[in-house]
Amino acid sequence: MNKALIVLDVQAGIVSQRDVTGTIHAIESVIRDFEARNEPMVFIRHLDYEQEGSPLFHTKVDNLRFVVDSGQHQVVDKSKPNAFSNPALKSWLRDHQVEHIFIIGFNTEYCCLFTAIAAEHEGFKVTLIEDATGTVNTAETYEMPGLDIQDFIGSVLNWSGCIEVLYVDEYRELYSK
Repeated sequence: MNKALIVLDVQAGIVSQRDVTGTIHAIESVIRDFEARNEPMVFIRHLDYEQEGSPLFHTKVDNLRFVVDSGQHQVVDKSKPNAFSNPALKSWLRDHQVEHIFIIGFNTEYCCLFTAIAAEHEGFKVTLIEDATGTVNTAETYEMPGLDIQDFIGSVLNWSGCIEVLYVDEYRELYSK
């Protein structure tokens, strides 16, 4: 089964909002795994076309957090949480005969969640690597004391029975051979 990694919105405008060092390390380790196996990766960049004050406003958008060789890795821009809102993503995945996608990046409760659901709807096997997703939001953002956003989203997706949710070590055990 052909696999690909989708790296969502790892952009300075997002990751500079709070300390996400642990998540960045997990993301980097998964990227290194895919690079070592020479498996395809696509980097998704969020551009905000409506809110001028947004750190992702399209005229001020920063580069992706990771150096992306334009000849080696595909970059797809989006302006909605669901990365499949840009048809170029699905076309790229189909062109590469991808059947199984792995999702990492930001923000767990928006772009990772929406993209995972859309990918499953599009017929892909989907694995979300929970500890290689992160958010700049907190329980206070949602006025829900004690909320662990990543765990909550991971649980919802896992309980759906449609999307596989793993931690980095579980992913390595199952897929990094």
